[in-house]
Amino acid sequence: MAGLRWHRLKFVAGIVIGCCLLATSGWALELAGADISVRSTSEYRLQWSDGPSSQMAVDEDRDQDFFETLAVDANWQELGLTFSSMASYAKDLDGTRKGSIFQDYTDSRGSHRQDFECYYAYLEKTGLFTDNLTVRAGRQYAYGAETVQFDGLWARYDMPQWLGLEVEAFGGLITQHYSDLGQDGISGANLRIRPLPGLAIDLNAVFFDETSWETSMYWQPSDLWKFRSRVAFINSHTRFFDAGLETTLACTGTVLDFSIYRRYAISSKADFLFDFTYTLDEALSSRMNRLYLMKEEGYYEFDFHISQPIPQLKGLTIFGRYTNRNLSSGEDENLYNTDFQRVTGGFDLDECFGWHGFHCSAGVSHWWEDRDKYYEGKSTSCFVDVEQKLFEKFALGAAYYYKNEDVNSMLDSEASNSYRASIAYQICDHSHIELAYEYANDDFYEDELGVDHINSLTITLDLNF
Repeated sequence: MAGLRWHRLKFVAGIVIGCCLLATSGWALELAGADISVRSTSEYRLQWSDGPSSQMAVDEDRDQDFFETLAVDANWQELGLTFSSMASYAKDLDGTRKGSIFQDYTDSRGSHRQDFECYYAYLEKTGLFTDNLTVRAGRQYAYGAETVQFDGLWARYDMPQWLGLEVEAFGGLITQHYSDLGQDGISGANLRIRPLPGLAIDLNAVFFDETSWETSMYWQPSDLWKFRSRVAFINSHTRFFDAGLETTLACTGTVLDFSIYRRYAISSKADFLFDFTYTLDEALSSRMNRLYLMKEEGYYEFDFHISQPIPQLKGLTIFGRYTNRNLSSGEDENLYNTDFQRVTGGFDLDECFGWHGFHCSAGVSHWWEDRDKYYEGKSTSCFVDVEQKLFEKFALGAAYYYKNEDVNSMLDSEASNSYRASIAYQICDHSHIELAYEYANDDFYEDELGVDHINSLTITLDLNF
């Protein structure tokens, strides 16, 4: 087993070294008059822990995985043609066993424990029949009343600028990598109206099992004021309402943002955000067929953000946020839906005092709820993230995260710590390689998984050429 792991390590190292040599050579492609760009992220991750408790999990204390994301774009400018694609591949290198603390989605994908996903691959033609028409064919995403992944056609027609209209329409077969939605057809349309400078009104619709509607408005009367709003429906039932106002105080540079979000509880299989449900038996099984997202009940959420640059210390900005969520009248609180409040504060420091290449972010957040007379909870978390660039090619990073949680004033509150250290080297423009180590210690691991801590070592190669 040790020899097999060594060979796999050498294989991954060979890929990394080969890609580094490729990047440093300044490789570029031209094919049949097309400008081609390639973006690649290759990642090898090794995880290990202390020995898991045999009563809670199988005796497996390490795991090796490989991930690759590749995007390719080809542009034939003279023909008005563009081909764009993005896909990912994940492989469990050492066969994680069922019941291991390292078992993840990849391990559920059959005996080969690998997963391939094509996010999009489409051909786009601008200036088809007329300069104002753009058509796209293939696997793609459409955005509007829903975010939809589908195989089919999309088109946009830009009206003359003086009319201020943009029209989009799409249709095809819906796709969803984590859920089997069948081969049902889906279609939609988006209309954007610009009646005044700085004002845009969107009217969007998606037609599936049920119809999703959304209308939104963006208005920026000046550089100091921005207003936004959205209302979304399924059929005639309101899903959510969202409105926000952002302003900047010219005299101090203070940025203020007020927003209100109203979520309505809708039980609908066509509500893509909360469609995928499963049973507990399915959740614990080695076969994962559907992605589960907990259904949210109706609630109100109020947010206030403030950001203040400090003129006396160039590069220093402090920020704060207050959130208050309240369930709608008649909704019962449960494990996933509860009234709560949260206060967050922190700062961003970018090359302060002329410290070239230095960046630091830090903050603290406190969350609390009072669900009923038998249950109350609170949590405090903090983070520090530091980066320092050296010699124009190297970047050192360090991060720390801490969180504790107290339920009903327990004597021993749940707590977790996470440390991360990294070093990155810039191979060429827009390409770098990074080595990162992370240590995570969590009371939850010990209580539920039987391990005290988990370590991870990750090698990431980002190439862009």
